[in-house]
Amino acid sequence: MSAPADSMPQIQAILEDPAVSDWLKVALTEAIERDPVDALNDALLLAQTLDDRLREALGLEPAQ
Repeated sequence: MSAPADSMPQIQAILEDPAVSDWLKVALTEAIERDPVDALNDALLLAQTLDDRLREALGLEPAQ
């Protein structure tokens, strides 16, 4: 499975952007080959986990 044609310009722009980390480029490249629902669910879980980690590192209150 691959990304819909509508999203390809945005994906290509991210992959070509020198300011975007190699880690994110690899993750995006792998994610677009997966089921989009599974990929999004995993990305949301990752984002929430990283947000929690950042808040803990900065001594901030947990997100609501």
